[in-house]
Amino acid sequence: MHEHSKVLWFGGALGAALLPFAAPLLSPVYGLIALALAVVFTGRFVWQPKMIAVFVAFIAWEIASVFWSPFPKQGWGDVVMVLPISLMGLLLGVFKVERGTSLVRDWMELFALSTVVSWSIIFFSSIIEHGFVHYKSFELGGRLGVHFQSMYLVIAALILERRIWSGSKTQGVVRGLAVLWLLFGVVTLSARIHLIVVPVLIILRFGELIWTLKEHRKTLTVLAASVVVVMGVLVVALPGPRGRLVDLRNEIRSMDGKVDGKQTNHRIFIWKYGVEIGQEQPWIGSGNGATEDLLHEKLKTCTATFYRGTTPYYLHEFKYDAHNIWLQSWTEGGVIAVVLLAMLLGFGVYWSSGVLRYGWILIALSGTTESVLEKQAGVFMLAFLIALTLVAGKKKLV
Repeated sequence: MHEHSKVLWFGGALGAALLPFAAPLLSPVYGLIALALAVVFTGRFVWQPKMIAVFVAFIAWEIASVFWSPFPKQGWGDVVMVLPISLMGLLLGVFKVERGTSLVRDWMELFALSTVVSWSIIFFSSIIEHGFVHYKSFELGGRLGVHFQSMYLVIAALILERRIWSGSKTQGVVRGLAVLWLLFGVVTLSARIHLIVVPVLIILRFGELIWTLKEHRKTLTVLAASVVVVMGVLVVALPGPRGRLVDLRNEIRSMDGKVDGKQTNHRIFIWKYGVEIGQEQPWIGSGNGATEDLLHEKLKTCTATFYRGTTPYYLHEFKYDAHNIWLQSWTEGGVIAVVLLAMLLGFGVYWSSGVLRYGWILIALSGTTESVLEKQAGVFMLAFLIALTLVAGKKKLV
């Protein structure tokens, strides 16, 4: 391997390997920096203003909207938070490398295998500590929340599944077992958006395979049905996911009132008051960093009682973000911010292919129930997807 190729491979490998662990000392940001520097150091500069325009516009509006925010300190904090997204797009958008597609395949698989190791450590250490399987015991010390951890598992499973159908039979079996282990993790973590999305993705993916691998149609149909049934049984059997589905049912039932004496639909209230904030400045928003404080004030008028176990609480006792990437963008940056976010995610979906495209779509869907870009775990994953997409280029990537 050429010296420059080694630098490039190892730089990207470091970024891929560190991402799922969210270690406090060896932060994923160091790996992402190593990836970006490796591309800059080994790549060929090609000025492409159209390629980087969306990243320039995104960060420019993030910065501009600080100046009318009533909470500029929080606004600048948000700018720093999303800066890796724009920097990755700006740097890698103007540097081209050789063998980009094959490099990206290696980096993706390394990320997926690293996620398998990370999840295994989290799972078994939690079992040893707590003695049972429950989604609340898998927070990874608070460094990588359940929703984001689940998102990482889904993306890793998508990556390894694509590699099952290439390579030796032994490799295919190992990757297949790893995918099942990751899907078990998704069920255990019980992020409800993923309990809904993953079965849909499984059906769509197996439908694609059945269409392209007609000679294995019967086997693939049985396999698809088996995976969905087993996941369904686990959801019903395990206390964590079963409880989450009961919560979901109660949330739907309690849109306008209590169920069994409790309110469970706190997101509905957060979204309701978030929309009221957005309506105050619909075009340019209330300013970057303003949502949490403004929402906190709004929620003081909310009289609904919620419960942690049997302990009652009111929503204004905690500070919440909007729990929706689109609503968060609207309340802080108005319609303009929503359009720029749609352009950013749309760029990723358009420019990517194969499993990377699934990853971009998953980010957008996960953002409907979580403010993905308000947490480092979401920002780092999006920055990593940007790097993979730009290094691979617009080529067919399975």
